[in-house]
Amino acid sequence: MIKISLLAGVFCLSQVCAEEVNVDVKTETVLLKSFSVKVSESEGKAITEIVTTLGTNSIISLGFKKSHLKSLGKQLHGIGCLHFLGYIFSKDELKGYMKAVQNSSFKRSGFMDGLKPGFERESKSGQLLEDLPGFAALTGADYNKLSEEAKKQDWDKFVAVLVN
Repeated sequence: MIKISLLAGVFCLSQVCAEEVNVDVKTETVLLKSFSVKVSESEGKAITEIVTTLGTNSIISLGFKKSHLKSLGKQLHGIGCLHFLGYIFSKDELKGYMKAVQNSSFKRSGFMDGLKPGFERESKSGQLLEDLPGFAALTGADYNKLSEEAKKQDWDKFVAVLVN
């Protein structure tokens, strides 16, 4: 069994007794670059409105709000995808709405259409994999699963790991 502890910016792996929680981790040292969500107040409001609208409205009513949602999305160009997702998954209410988004192929598809270009840009530059350990620690998501989906560039499954 392996225990993970965060010391001096590095995940330290050590053997622990059987009472500890079993954590499935590859036995590698992962440097943990500090990661914090960088979102302005107005960007946070736009993200909240997008996710709340997607999570609480029917597909029919979303059709009437499509242009407004697109304009909110345009306000968020330049925000990295991990910062965008980090904001969402640091708010319990928004996490709950993301389950509704994930459970509707229509909502999920529209949501992912806005995220995929950022994922591809950040993946190509190497920024995504560099920020991933800190992002996983911040959100409490499984680093190994996120890393696996990022390396495969399966962004739908990447977000699904966060939702589930």
